[in-house]
Amino acid sequence: MNNPDVKSLGISFSSGNIRFTDLLYRSDTTVLDHADSLEVDFNFEEDLSKFKSNQRALTNISGEIQKYISKRNTYYSNVSATISTSQAFLITLPIEYSEGKKAINSKIYWELSNYFPDTYSEYMVNTYRLDSKIPSLGTDDFLIIAVHKNTLEFIKRIFKLCGLELAIVDIDHFAAEQNLKRNYSDMLNGRNILLIGLKEGRVDYGFISNKKYRYYSYSTYNSKPQFNLSLVRKLNSLMGTGFAKPGIDTVFIYGDNVSEDIIQLIKKTVNLKIQLLNPFENINSSTEILRNEELRRYPFRFAASCGVALRSLTKII
Repeated sequence: MNNPDVKSLGISFSSGNIRFTDLLYRSDTTVLDHADSLEVDFNFEEDLSKFKSNQRALTNISGEIQKYISKRNTYYSNVSATISTSQAFLITLPIEYSEGKKAINSKIYWELSNYFPDTYSEYMVNTYRLDSKIPSLGTDDFLIIAVHKNTLEFIKRIFKLCGLELAIVDIDHFAAEQNLKRNYSDMLNGRNILLIGLKEGRVDYGFISNKKYRYYSYSTYNSKPQFNLSLVRKLNSLMGTGFAKPGIDTVFIYGDNVSEDIIQLIKKTVNLKIQLLNPFENINSSTEILRNEELRRYPFRFAASCGVALRSLTKII
């Protein structure tokens, strides 16, 4: 007896855009069923925690998602979403396992309290083990990801108005990483990869060695000239110190703000192989790509929405 189809919808919120990726899992094959994007009169890089009770924003955004769902006229096994890294506080901490969970949590919230003395208890915290090699045995660097509870509540209320329950709320850069590992698995074996996410006001950098996440950092900018300068400085810093010894085999790029001049700037700065992250590289997507010009020209813009849809699928198939 054949297993029933499983459909996963991934939605990403970035700058003034909402992107949708429908994945279909059928007969042990993942297929791109549909993808689309739309511009909205809202900037998802603003502090979303301030909009938790903003009915106008909630109604407008949920209305756009409802239009998409109605147009698709299909059932989804699950729906997941990503928010921008700009909505999270991210910091790397060395943590000793022997401290125990309670002591570790105390250390994390103490660190948060240094940055947010009045509101640190209002954050939801997750940790991401970086598998870093440092002298102290039993110690690893952990990436601490803290998101304000009101930010998550804002996102959940959007989908509640749509009559949908979210399976996952992820950070866009780590959803893109999921996509990279899933679709470029062979290229990551025994190699060092730099994953760069380009978006309005921010650039995210992730170092992946032999499929393990080792390092994360970011830079911010307020204008195009400042962007070029901050990008070059950050890349020179990373290549000159952090990655000089392990080296980088390939630089993967994704995001809304990818352009030819930025690609050339990165090539000139790092003198390495540059590859645009195609989230549909090893997904059966030929039919949808043939009829969707945006997918043919800008597939890298869908790295986050496709990544979170893939992550949802792995939990249910």
